[in-house]
Amino acid sequence: FASRATVMTGEATRRAAAEVRAKAIEVAAELMQQDAGALAVVGGRVVRSGTDGPSITLGEVAKALEPTSKMLGERPPGLSADGWFFSDHMTYPYGVHVAVAKVDRETCGVTVERYILAYDIGRAVNPMLVEGQLAGGFAQGIGGALFEEFLYDDRGEPMSVNFADYLMPTAHEVPALDVLIREDAPSPLNPLGLKGAGEGGVNAVGAAIAAAIDDALGLPGAITQLPVTPQRLREILKLAGT
Repeated sequence: FASRATVMTGEATRRAAAEVRAKAIEVAAELMQQDAGALAVVGGRVVRSGTDGPSITLGEVAKALEPTSKMLGERPPGLSADGWFFSDHMTYPYGVHVAVAKVDRETCGVTVERYILAYDIGRAVNPMLVEGQLAGGFAQGIGGALFEEFLYDDRGEPMSVNFADYLMPTAHEVPALDVLIREDAPSPLNPLGLKGAGEGGVNAVGAAIAAAIDDALGLPGAITQLPVTPQRLREILKLAGT
């Protein structure tokens, strides 16, 4: 299913990391002659929890686990681990898209003046990357809503063969975007409570902009095809007699 990268690999990575941490603490306890229960991994080092005392870097622990190390014993070599996670169910984020659009009745051009995008994704592991993902999807959605289209002639020959014919939005056509990321409802389908965010930015852009154009024209349900090009909009206005 889509939007699964962090949902699936996130928990698998967490499990692998937990095993690596446990292995590092076990080996560090032997190297430092400390109780493993009193140790923690902090800033790339294994240290005593809450007190000053001896510490050792993870690099030193990894060196102690080299294939030729006398400390290896029955352990597999290397400071590494595999993590596996399987899910029977998809996760579904939910959100809202709000568009403010202006229509020039003379040119039949559409300008998206403002856009608000809000999503609950369960848990944002890296909020900055999530916001960037949503913003990038939104820009792609602008293209699908107003510009990008594959056209063919009566013989099936493609007419959109270069960027003069296949239009895409530039920074000028992409308006200011307000992104709101919420974590109010963690998913019960994985231990980290994650939901996908990959398609959230693009899925509803066409519908939101079409609804905004309908409202601007005062013609509910007028837009039934994307992209809303000036040519299509002119035909809609002609049929509506406005």
